[in-house]
Amino acid sequence: MSRLTRTREGWTTGLFVVGMLVAAGWALVATEWTEALDIVPWAGIVGLVAGALLGWSVLDGAVSHAFGAIYGLAWVGLLLGRQLPAGLSGKERIIELFTRLVDWIRVAVSGGTSGDALIFIMLLSAVFWILGYNAGWNTYRRLRVWRTVIPIGVAALIIVYYYVGSAPLMAYLALYLLFALLYIARSHLVEQEYTWQRERVAYDPQLRLSVLRAGVIVAVIVLGLAWAAPSAAAVPRMLASWREFSKPMRVVRGEWKRLFSTLYGGPPPRAVEPFGRSLTLGGSRHLADTLVMDVEAPRGNRYYWRGAVYGHYGDNKWTSLEQERIQIIPGKQPPNMEQYELRQPITQTVTRYIPGQRTLVGASQFRTVDRDAEGFVDLTVDVPLEYVRVFSIMPLDAGEQYRVTSEVSTVDKTSLRDASTNYPEWVTQRYLQLPPAPPDRVRMLAEAITAEADTAFDKVIAIERYLRLNITYNLDPPLTPEGHDYVDFLLFDSQEDYCNGYASALAVMARSVGIPARVAVGYAQGEYDPGLGVFRVRKENAHTWPEVYFPQYGWLEFEPTASETPLVRPEGAPDEVSEDDLRTPPWMEEEFQFDMSLYPFAGTDAADDWEIEPIVPERNAPLWIGAVVLGLVALAGVVWWALENVGLWGMSPVERAYARLQRFGGWLGRPPRVSDTPSEWAGTVTAAAPEAGEPISRIVDLYVQARFARGDMTDPEARAAWRRARPALVRGWLRRIVPPALRRVA
Repeated sequence: MSRLTRTREGWTTGLFVVGMLVAAGWALVATEWTEALDIVPWAGIVGLVAGALLGWSVLDGAVSHAFGAIYGLAWVGLLLGRQLPAGLSGKERIIELFTRLVDWIRVAVSGGTSGDALIFIMLLSAVFWILGYNAGWNTYRRLRVWRTVIPIGVAALIIVYYYVGSAPLMAYLALYLLFALLYIARSHLVEQEYTWQRERVAYDPQLRLSVLRAGVIVAVIVLGLAWAAPSAAAVPRMLASWREFSKPMRVVRGEWKRLFSTLYGGPPPRAVEPFGRSLTLGGSRHLADTLVMDVEAPRGNRYYWRGAVYGHYGDNKWTSLEQERIQIIPGKQPPNMEQYELRQPITQTVTRYIPGQRTLVGASQFRTVDRDAEGFVDLTVDVPLEYVRVFSIMPLDAGEQYRVTSEVSTVDKTSLRDASTNYPEWVTQRYLQLPPAPPDRVRMLAEAITAEADTAFDKVIAIERYLRLNITYNLDPPLTPEGHDYVDFLLFDSQEDYCNGYASALAVMARSVGIPARVAVGYAQGEYDPGLGVFRVRKENAHTWPEVYFPQYGWLEFEPTASETPLVRPEGAPDEVSEDDLRTPPWMEEEFQFDMSLYPFAGTDAADDWEIEPIVPERNAPLWIGAVVLGLVALAGVVWWALENVGLWGMSPVERAYARLQRFGGWLGRPPRVSDTPSEWAGTVTAAAPEAGEPISRIVDLYVQARFARGDMTDPEARAAWRRARPALVRGWLRRIVPPALRRVA
């Protein structure tokens, strides 16, 4: 027992490993992704104990790892078995776990979707067992600091990266970093003590307490600097680098979602954005009355809270024309935004109530927002800058506010009737697009409806009135037959739909008569609460509407959906639109007839339930990513500088170069022995780093000459020789600490 308590590494070193492992485990438990996550940290802690004991033992490495695997299977199986019904026997529990694992593997291989949360816990428990075992083994068999610190740190970062919610996971990450820094400091002292003891150098045992105290101070300073450092979101190049780096993680995220589909929030656990890059048409629509946001904005306007716009129609869906994303500086409007006439600037204060989402909405023409954000745009030459979608860099918490400035149109009917139809080329190229072979009867119907209208505005109004009168509002419309155009089927067959259909029909019909149009999604203005002074917007207010382009005045909303109040513009517009104004024109009833037998349709197939297709946005670097990365880089730089320079102050250039060479020799496993001459010892170091042979030999020669033959201790050549030797010595050290298998993969 006395030998067990007097390990060279010391059991206090193991306490810091326990701290790192527990910090990562607590972060996982705090996510509440599913029930029974609290068993996962116990898997890691017991794995740490097993790894430490086997590492301390005299067993061969392969034998130790075999025992570790057996212990892990037994312990993880015991933890998971306790989550099964109490009436099962031990044998039945084993069979149940094995059967569920096999079923999950079968689903994974076949490309299916699994909802077994117990397998999720099983895999996490196995991962934490491996993390704990690896940490214990690499601490007590041979002190390999980075093989212990990095795997646990990566696990903690992944947990924090995928989590969206209000739990203080950053505190757990900071706790991990604190224990990691203390572990590094303590491990370095252990290695130094071992060297001193081997060389029979006397030292004060109180040094351990001093190093621990200094380690705490340095750790707190580093964490403070990391917290105060600029975020990655504030550095565009770092943001772009993060997007490239995180691409593989997005692939993993998609597979994770498929394999664990019942975790709270959906795996990976992150909020689904309400508006994506495309809008699929068809299916049913039923939304809850859940409160989405409150918007404080001036009264007197008709608001549409826009979330995304779509310009390309085809394959029964709308797709946005976004090509790039740009950084949005808080409170700043980017250059090249088009300026339109008769626009009123307004400020909206939006309070969001659904946590984790990043979509930012605003009325009409979005200009600025008071937070770090990014805008999806079309950066084609000669196209004015306009936001297609806008996302906050950081997810929004429930109750969090942001402020948007927008410009809403105040244009009147007379101005719109007088508006030019000389559309810019970028407008006609993008917003008159139709499928390669659109049904002729859609165009013929649009031409008939607009035949007596003299202006583009009146043509759009005629189409709007026709749709409001002739299409029935229905949240469960008939499904579009396979191979048939959605708008064509709506206008001539089903004649039932909700806002998606109304907006799509107006946009397509307007395009078919040469009027640029597109579709926008977001929310209707909601119900005004005079007590709170805000518009209360709920999920059921999710809305789709068409927008039509008028030179000088820009994109204007229209309201063809029969369930919504008609949109009234000033100057001569009636307060209400009467049924007489919405009637089908007599010339339509008398002259415009179709022979429906000419349009045979395919049989109907069931479609997915209606939804605004969610985006899976690229994960941008949250604010803390920059702080953590910069903190770790700063820590690595400080630690490396200290290891190379501490204790060498006041030495001459030759003495310093030789002392540094001795330190690297120890890291390479070639410390100088008492019986070695400098030249003999230099030969052993050169064997570990052959590329550094020439500068090593030169440093030793300079030292020997200066020490024993009255050479010059200030010879500047020593600095140059050290600069040549350092890279090769570092590579030799990396070859020593990186396992051969990883080197082969790299």
